[in-house]
Amino acid sequence: MKSPIKSPSQCLPDTSSPVKNSKIESSATIYRDPWGIPHIQADNPYDAFFAQGFATAQDRLWQMDFDRLRCLGRSAEYLGTSAIEEDILMRRRGFERISRADYDICSKDAKLAIDAYTNGVNAFIESDNPLPFEYSLLQTTPDAWQPWHCIAVYKVRNSAEGSFQAKLWRSNLAAKIGAERTAQLSPGYQKGMYITVPPGTTFQGTALNAIEELRKIVSATTALREIDSGSNGWSVSGKLTSSGLPMVGGDSHRGLEIPNVYYQIHIATNDFDILGHSIPGMPLVMHFAHNQYVAWGMTHGGVDTQDLFVEKIRRNNNTIEYLFKDEWLTAESYTEQLNIRGADTIQIEVVRTHHGPIIAGDIDKGCGIALADPGSNDATPWVDAALNAMKSKNADELEKALSEWTDRVNNYPYADIHGNFGYALKGRIPIRNSINGWGPVEGWTGEHEWNGYIPDDKLPRSRNPEIGWAVTCNQRVVDDEYPYFLTTTFGPDYRARRIISHIQHAISSNTKITLDDMAKFHADTISIPALAIINRVKNLQPSHDTNPSTTAVINALATWNGSLGTHSTAATIYSTLNDQIDLGLIQRCYDIDPKQFNHNPEIDAFQLLKRQVKPAFITALANDTNANTFLKDGESVDDFLLDMIAKVAGNIQLDPNGEIDIQNWEQAHITKQTHPLSAIFPQHAQHLDAPAVGTAGDGDVPFATASKPIMNHKTGSGPVNRYLHDPSNWSNGKWITPLGASGNSSSPHFSDQQTMWAKVQYIPQLFNWNQIKQHAKATQHIHK
Repeated sequence: MKSPIKSPSQCLPDTSSPVKNSKIESSATIYRDPWGIPHIQADNPYDAFFAQGFATAQDRLWQMDFDRLRCLGRSAEYLGTSAIEEDILMRRRGFERISRADYDICSKDAKLAIDAYTNGVNAFIESDNPLPFEYSLLQTTPDAWQPWHCIAVYKVRNSAEGSFQAKLWRSNLAAKIGAERTAQLSPGYQKGMYITVPPGTTFQGTALNAIEELRKIVSATTALREIDSGSNGWSVSGKLTSSGLPMVGGDSHRGLEIPNVYYQIHIATNDFDILGHSIPGMPLVMHFAHNQYVAWGMTHGGVDTQDLFVEKIRRNNNTIEYLFKDEWLTAESYTEQLNIRGADTIQIEVVRTHHGPIIAGDIDKGCGIALADPGSNDATPWVDAALNAMKSKNADELEKALSEWTDRVNNYPYADIHGNFGYALKGRIPIRNSINGWGPVEGWTGEHEWNGYIPDDKLPRSRNPEIGWAVTCNQRVVDDEYPYFLTTTFGPDYRARRIISHIQHAISSNTKITLDDMAKFHADTISIPALAIINRVKNLQPSHDTNPSTTAVINALATWNGSLGTHSTAATIYSTLNDQIDLGLIQRCYDIDPKQFNHNPEIDAFQLLKRQVKPAFITALANDTNANTFLKDGESVDDFLLDMIAKVAGNIQLDPNGEIDIQNWEQAHITKQTHPLSAIFPQHAQHLDAPAVGTAGDGDVPFATASKPIMNHKTGSGPVNRYLHDPSNWSNGKWITPLGASGNSSSPHFSDQQTMWAKVQYIPQLFNWNQIKQHAKATQHIHK
């Protein structure tokens, strides 16, 4: 007999009563601040991590469990048939194997952290506390936590990301429109854009030329044609700050989820005292953190580390073989069972070559694609890297700790109490030819194999640059002279350029930078692409018979300042035009019908547009350079803009005064964070989903709140945290996340940071233990 469904209010954990558990060594205390964030004190690391596991399970058990199932290819057990495709891919990638292997090579101290955290999670699961509301809906209970599950949860949030989907899409595009045309649409980083190292320099390299490489990729993937296929961070010198010590700030941009991907936490023992963000389900404080000595942020490095190898493959008796250098080798193969909520189980065939798991293709047709990934092909000691970073006492120790970092390649701006600041790129980057970066390559020839990894001392870094700052916003890291291949695509420098402008203004005005000044970096809504469009629109010469709506759109943009502020209606008009420009470029460049794309947007097409085609088009607005690459034969930039403006004008209304009747940006650009179970239990969606809030910004400004692809103003992604660290006084630090600490909708901390987040306000990073105890709203002791 099924249990009755509880209400969310019946599923709140007890965060005050003492907890007795035989698996804790001595004791630990969890102090929850006014926002429900746990601050944990313990005499030893084991008890601290035990308490971290317990506290995280109190707030985020469902999220941890769901991520575990996603990584292991079991999410269909909760979501049903809609999750089958993702589960099949995750099973083929074999994250259970690599998660167990990563755990096995952990040091004694790293295993202690994982084991203690695991015991803390299980202590909550086995306690008298009610389970989260989601289990009542699903009429199930979570499996016991195992140590390697911690690593699996981190893998699904990081290793599962990457570049392989875009490579496959680009190879299909080259097959469709030709290698020459595809190469034209992949011009590389724009000349004059900022690079990260050395700080303050701009890219002066050459355009990409990948025609021959793309031709080879098209040839390699002939048999596979049926396969379907961001963040800010900075550090500034103490010479520029009011305190005389350097500071660090930034934010991380991801999809907005329920609950938020990151979990704010503070842990102190006799070994360390650290505050920052963790991944629910994984111990430690992973990123965007500081201890007593050093602070660091993180942005995605944008480096291409995932290669796709096309394998010639066959069945031979009871084995599967693949061709490599004229020899048929035996592949690892086995079958797994996929259980599906409300449906029959299915069998999955898992195959691995020495390149990696076969993730696509058809073995019975003799071909498949293997995914090579440094974070999932071989075990790496990245857990020790994170643990040692937590214990670092200066910038040198931080960089040394992160030299073993693997998943994924990250940019790290940092600063310490000794006055050092800088930037480092860290991660495991394979050494190979640039052709691997364009798409799937032939796996059977042996010509595209990896040749080890770039040594850590050869990775880009900048310590105490004379210019006084380091800014990393997913822009290109180094110039053409760097001897190793990193990627064919970096993000444009628009966000970096705006943040740099704030720093340079302070320098030129001889003004010392404060933490409040850095908070304004987060709130910047000036769009560089918008300014380029405005400048071009101002000089448009529409015909005399142009309709009033088109004229109104032109006038609204021509008098706009380029700021995507909450109360701006021009920002809504611009965003609508920006989407229309994207659709126009997609039609002209990819030969994709805009109506079909709008109905079912291809994410990888949009990413290539965002990182390659669109920046080149924005550059062309100033001087028409290579504009014919993106437009129809005989079509000018002005013709194109007028056509796009006319399409926008055709869908707007004018009020009696001839003004455009349209929502302001805050009304149009609103969040829609939806719980994974809302579609399955729509009658409970009101309890599961988050309150919507209007936001400023878009994907091109430091206030980075991007809309999901094409013609949808809803805020689909954005800063999943904001942080400001001050080594001169750690208690000055500020942070904020969307939603809140708890994943339970009845908790006062489910969304108590949401409105502040939308307004770029902050809560204090409580670091002084006397203040923490004084302001604690709940205190819980865990003892033996």
